[in-house]
Amino acid sequence: MATQAPRNRGADNRVTRSSLDIGGGLFLLGLAIVGYVGGFSLPFGQLSGIGSGLLPKVVALLVAAFGVALLVQGFLSGGDKLDQWAIRGPIFVLSGVIVFAFTIRPLGLVVAGPLAVIVSALADKDTRPVEVAILALALTVASGLMFKELLSLPIPFDPRGLIPEPVFHAYVGLKSGVAALFAGLKAIISR
Repeated sequence: MATQAPRNRGADNRVTRSSLDIGGGLFLLGLAIVGYVGGFSLPFGQLSGIGSGLLPKVVALLVAAFGVALLVQGFLSGGDKLDQWAIRGPIFVLSGVIVFAFTIRPLGLVVAGPLAVIVSALADKDTRPVEVAILALALTVASGLMFKELLSLPIPFDPRGLIPEPVFHAYVGLKSGVAALFAGLKAIISR
């Protein structure tokens, strides 16, 4: 009968038991600090009148509390190890946001929307150009209808007149169709 060797109890007494939880906790704490500092100068208000700084500060404190809880869990209980990060994704997604920010005013949503989608799609090595082009076109039209037309936000759509006349007329027709659809839904709901 074979006997098993006793387990080495000191081998599991490492300080960090879950580097993934610790990394997530540190990230949440950093995010909470940025949020609290960003809303620091806003007035908190009183019970009789809520100030504009109440929500950002309370949310930052709640995020910090979850970060601390995750840190404690990472030190006390076992969990997954933090894997190596792929830097390609965050770089291209943030680059897409930056491209959108720099092109929306001078070139409008017609150029900024597709550029942001295309740059962000480069985050994945397996993207297909045709799928990205279709997605860029669909998201641009949907964004134009939602933000420019339905919500009436002051977003420049085509300040340089880059859209050919037949395509622009098709967009106007689609806009009219969506407006009629919403008016019909409103009439049905209000009965």
